[in-house]
Amino acid sequence: MPPRIVLATAGSLGDLHPFIALALALKACGFEAEIASSPQHGDKIRAEGLIFHPIGPGIVELEVMMGMTEAEITEAVTRSSTFLFEKMLLPHLESGARQLLAVAGGAVAIVGSTFAAGAAMAADVLGVPFVPVALQPAIVFSAYDPPALPNAPWLAPASGGWRLTLNRMTIAAARASGAGWTKPVDRIRRSLGLAPLGANLLLDGLKDRSLALGLYSPLLSVPQVDAPPGFAVTGYALYDSETGGTTTRSPALEAFLAAGPAPIVFTLGSAAVIVPGSFYVESLKAARRLGRRAVLLVGPKGDAGIADGPDVVAVPYAPYSTLFPRAAAVVHQGGVGTTQQALRAGKPQLIVPFLGDQYDNAARMVRLGCGATLGRRRYRAGRVAEVLSAVLADPTVAETATRLGVVASREDGAKVAAERIADLIRSER
Repeated sequence: MPPRIVLATAGSLGDLHPFIALALALKACGFEAEIASSPQHGDKIRAEGLIFHPIGPGIVELEVMMGMTEAEITEAVTRSSTFLFEKMLLPHLESGARQLLAVAGGAVAIVGSTFAAGAAMAADVLGVPFVPVALQPAIVFSAYDPPALPNAPWLAPASGGWRLTLNRMTIAAARASGAGWTKPVDRIRRSLGLAPLGANLLLDGLKDRSLALGLYSPLLSVPQVDAPPGFAVTGYALYDSETGGTTTRSPALEAFLAAGPAPIVFTLGSAAVIVPGSFYVESLKAARRLGRRAVLLVGPKGDAGIADGPDVVAVPYAPYSTLFPRAAAVVHQGGVGTTQQALRAGKPQLIVPFLGDQYDNAARMVRLGCGATLGRRRYRAGRVAEVLSAVLADPTVAETATRLGVVASREDGAKVAAERIADLIRSER
């Protein structure tokens, strides 16, 4: 039997897909890679020939437990990260840790997202390495390269001086605001027979481990001098399938792409698409003001009937890796997976952040020179058309996007990360 590694993640497809890519890379390295995640992801994971362990409540269970619809839950997360931690993560932390303990016995390592504190606890109980994974630079919280946050607009890259001091003070304030989550986490650790750590659930997920990974492109950020020892940025881990295995574009989309010039693609990923508001209505209006064709990825519950003419097609889903290279530009919510797919495709981007790290991903794309960002509340056809017109007309943006796309497309973050994990396990043995 090959040595087993259990990978733990939860959340949207942006959280799941890199872990599937990593699991497949670990399998190629000779490991039995198993994924523990939310129940709704089971079919896709099994379709890739991977062992799946359901952990925690699924979407339907969450709706019943919280008395809210999926859209209401998503909207609440967009308004407050406190809701995410206090209403969704902490209440299920102990049960998640115990579920992982039940399935990870005999594993040689556990790999999990930085917020998977239950996975870290399970690894500590079992006495095996835990490898935390950051899927985006925003959650590394470097004072030298801090995240762009809507409630802290003064944060900016710094090498020293007053700005670095201000960044450090802001991160210290974030630590203080999240201190109330430390005691509940330590109570769960004690219930599992572990010593309390006094760690911050938001800021300390990468610390005190022999290996920690940034599973994103170094074009977004590289390890800074204040990064935890053992932290490495491996590159983007690409996985792109709707149901597992090979995914093709729909006949309607294929015919549309072949019938005219490159369209503008509008998408909200797999989470924000649940609460689109007027995004698709305003997007289509903006595309028509510019005289451009449009592809609207409206999600499985979206209204494909919005496509009311020959200049537009609306489909629930399309694989980004094959669609984005056919686009003139990509307009999206700024999820780290969507952002990196557009980066790899070498296309100009307009990013409309909805929540969390999306603001930071947008700021990094702007700093790289690949496009622009626009606030969700300002997303109206006239303004969208104005910004898109400037982006599409700027030869520097097009050249930069193309050049960085070549660099990004050469990354194989899953393979590099798998090799790092294999090296760690060999050294531990």
